[in-house]
Amino acid sequence: MAYWIIPVQEDFWEAILSINIYGYNKESIKQYVKKGDGLIFYVNKYYAKKYGGKFVGIYSVISDWYTDSTILFPEEKIKNRPIYIYRVKLEKIVVGECSSKDIIEKVHFIEDKYQFSKYLRNVPANLKRPIPLIDVQLIEQCLKESILL
Repeated sequence: MAYWIIPVQEDFWEAILSINIYGYNKESIKQYVKKGDGLIFYVNKYYAKKYGGKFVGIYSVISDWYTDSTILFPEEKIKNRPIYIYRVKLEKIVVGECSSKDIIEKVHFIEDKYQFSKYLRNVPANLKRPIPLIDVQLIEQCLKESILL
C-alpha cells in the first residue's frame, strides 16, 4: 500500500467529495496508483476560493482502474465531453482542511522547504513518489483536528 498526493482544482475536489470517484486524463496514472493505495487530495491555489493551498482529504482506492466516458467532473460538464476517463472508486478515510503552511516544516517528503510547490504539482505529486507513512499520519491528524474546530 502506498499513499500518493493528488493535486486538484477546487471544483474537481468538490466533485470527488460528492461522487467518491477520482478521474484522470492519462492512462499513465495506472502505473503508480493501485487498488488499496491511499490518495491524499491537495487543492491548488489557482482559482480556489475556499480550499486553496490545503490538504482536504484522504481516501482509499477501492477499485481497479476502469474506463468510463460518463461526464462527471466540472471541466467535462463545461466542455460537454469526457476528459477524465481513467477512473477509480474511492472510500473516504478523513475529510477536513489542513493548510500546507501549517505542516510544511514537519513533513519529510518536502525536502526543499523553499521550493515546496514543486512537491505539490503533477499527478501523482511529490515527483511521482509515494509519501512516507509518518507524513500520512501527520496530514491525517491535521485533517482530524480541523473537523473538531
